[in-house]
Amino acid sequence: MAQRPRANNLELRHLRYFLAVAEAMNFGQAADRLNIAQPGLSQQIKMLEQIIGVVLFDRSRRQLRMTLAGELFLPEVQKIFAQVEHGVQTAQRAGRGEIGRLAIGYVGSAAYTGALTRLVGTFRKTHPYINLDIAEMEMLRQLDAIAQGVLDVGFIRPPVPLPEGVASVTVMREELMIVLPHSHPRAQQPVIFFGDLQEETFITPQHPHLVSFNAHTIEAGREAGFEPRIGAQGRDFMTIASMVSVGLGIALVPQSVQCIQLPNVVYRPLSGTTPLAELAVAYRRGDASAAVRHFISLARKIARIMHEEQAAAASQAGSSSDG
Repeated sequence: MAQRPRANNLELRHLRYFLAVAEAMNFGQAADRLNIAQPGLSQQIKMLEQIIGVVLFDRSRRQLRMTLAGELFLPEVQKIFAQVEHGVQTAQRAGRGEIGRLAIGYVGSAAYTGALTRLVGTFRKTHPYINLDIAEMEMLRQLDAIAQGVLDVGFIRPPVPLPEGVASVTVMREELMIVLPHSHPRAQQPVIFFGDLQEETFITPQHPHLVSFNAHTIEAGREAGFEPRIGAQGRDFMTIASMVSVGLGIALVPQSVQCIQLPNVVYRPLSGTTPLAELAVAYRRGDASAAVRHFISLARKIARIMHEEQAAAASQAGSSSDG
């Protein structure tokens, strides 16, 4: 005795055949639309009816009609195909990087530059259905999290050794400034020669030797002919500015940090030093996420725009001073 087909034998093609017949209410027209032979279509509909255990079409009359079971089955099948279409579109959008999640880390000073806001804001406008998880995070922790796949991208301050498999793209470069107490003997000078600071104690971020602003400070000193004396370290530039204000030392900072205005603190441009402070975006090489690829592509685009804007501003400032 032949075993009756079970519900788990139901395939999407059976439902597609049913939908075609229900819409045309004619086996011949439905077969033409599906590009299959009419006998084969009739056999598939019978198979569907056997699988679900009910008759869907009344074939006893001259004109094909649906049974009550068929009429109630039709809207459910339409929902299934609508959900399938939605699922396909969702998968395609995810593949194109239009939906999903992006975890972003950043060092605090990235927010002062405007680059973080500009890049993340632009990405949000162009990818409104991607959920962004943004968190301030110490730079070395960011790099470890990116390497481990916990974080997708991070805003960092090179130079810093990158873990294996992690790359970076520079978003912007900015001039360095010196921050010192208002009572400092050189605080009233419009420009300070870095070589005149060789007797000072420098405060740096909590980074290892020759990483980020520890490296910038040492490089600037060596260019000016001395080895800087490194003193206390601060968690971030806000903390460092506060430490300067109470007389614990002076600090080399990116010029964007001068937006931190504290009592008893002044920022002055430098001469006699050439290092530039970089802000970069770190990411995993070959990341399969389309969202990450789009973010890095946008970072490169924003970097070009910001470089052009900085060059134009410098040119205009030069023209004004010549005038």
